[in-house]
Amino acid sequence: MNKKQGIMDKLIVFLEKYLEPVAAKIENQRHISTIKNGMIALMAVLMVGSFSLIIMAIGGMFPDGSAVKMFFERYNTLISLPFRFTFGLLSVYCAVSISYNHARQLKIPFLHAIIGGLLTTLVLNIKLVGDEVNIEYLDSRGLFIAIFASLITVETMAFFMKNKITIRIKGLPDGIAQTFEAIIPLVTVLFGAVLVDALVIHFTGGSNLPEAFTTFLAPSINSIDTPYAIFLISFLEMIFWFIGLNGYAILIGFVLPFMTQYLGENAAAYAAGLPIPHVFAPNFWDYFLGFSGSGITGALVILALFSKSKELKAIGKASVVPAIFTISEPVVFGLPVVYNPYLFIPFVFGTPCIGVFAYYVFKLGIVRPPIANVGGTPIPLAQYLATMDWKAVVLGFVILGLAVCMYYPFFKMYERKILQEESVVSDRQAAFDALDLDF
Repeated sequence: MNKKQGIMDKLIVFLEKYLEPVAAKIENQRHISTIKNGMIALMAVLMVGSFSLIIMAIGGMFPDGSAVKMFFERYNTLISLPFRFTFGLLSVYCAVSISYNHARQLKIPFLHAIIGGLLTTLVLNIKLVGDEVNIEYLDSRGLFIAIFASLITVETMAFFMKNKITIRIKGLPDGIAQTFEAIIPLVTVLFGAVLVDALVIHFTGGSNLPEAFTTFLAPSINSIDTPYAIFLISFLEMIFWFIGLNGYAILIGFVLPFMTQYLGENAAAYAAGLPIPHVFAPNFWDYFLGFSGSGITGALVILALFSKSKELKAIGKASVVPAIFTISEPVVFGLPVVYNPYLFIPFVFGTPCIGVFAYYVFKLGIVRPPIANVGGTPIPLAQYLATMDWKAVVLGFVILGLAVCMYYPFFKMYERKILQEESVVSDRQAAFDALDLDF
């Protein structure tokens, strides 16, 4: 036991020395931070669109020929409008969100940065076919173009403004002066986007940038929706949590753009009655990979509730409600899991294994993969609404049961340690009480 304890101590020191500084730099890097904040801000749009999709799905539950089913079929175009104007224009909202957040980081006027990001996104994602304007790539397929176009645009505008390569007229009110200052940067980024669009169309034989991006880079984009990627992402998240860093916050900037694109494609496929193509959508991470909290900490809550230790039982009681809302911090920092060698193996290695199991349950078609974003919804309602499949609720409790079995032997070792400490404290208190001191 001492030898094992020594190895774990060395591992913790290693992680603290080499991994923590790197993780902190990644989380604070301005482009990663902008992408994370910008994509998180899109959740409101996704949830509105998902709500519309859930309403559409309710209509499909009724039998053919029923009055309710006929009502939904008759007004399908109207009912699906929120879905079309949210998921169908996701790149537009992304350009606004990313541009705004990056302009805040670089401290330049928000409005003109948003205009610039939106202009470049529209130029690069919209395709002119004769006299017609094709806007189909303004949905999730143009998401990555919107992200990078907005970042580059705002960086370019910041460079021009900070180096005073602008039209500056003294004596004008601030609002008008800022408008003149934005003219040269906006013209530059606009014509730059037009040039890029023309070159891509020329060299691809008529495809615009999102078409080319989808055609040539689709295999690498889809590579994140694999059991290997899920294991690695979950493993890294758990490592960061174990050393006291929010692993979700560190990784979300890298992963959320992919997951958002997958969610858009899943939602579109479901609305069209087609097979659901992806598993690793946002609510897979939130409600299955992280059922009851990162590391499936709800399992530890259950074990703590039945613990013989008063301390652990108190933590379990305090963590029940947060676990229902998939909040893991009370357990991670209260039990704690952080720097706890007893729980390292199940938390860091066991969680990714259960995540891979859940992935295959979805991939094999046993349960429908997530088609909607229902962030903030308590479990188990969230599992059902995210997938519109009652079997997802069963899967959630299967995951929880597996996690309880996984944590059980390690939790019991930790519990014995806590009980020994409580026993020593109790003996000391009893000896103190026996003194019967009266001041």
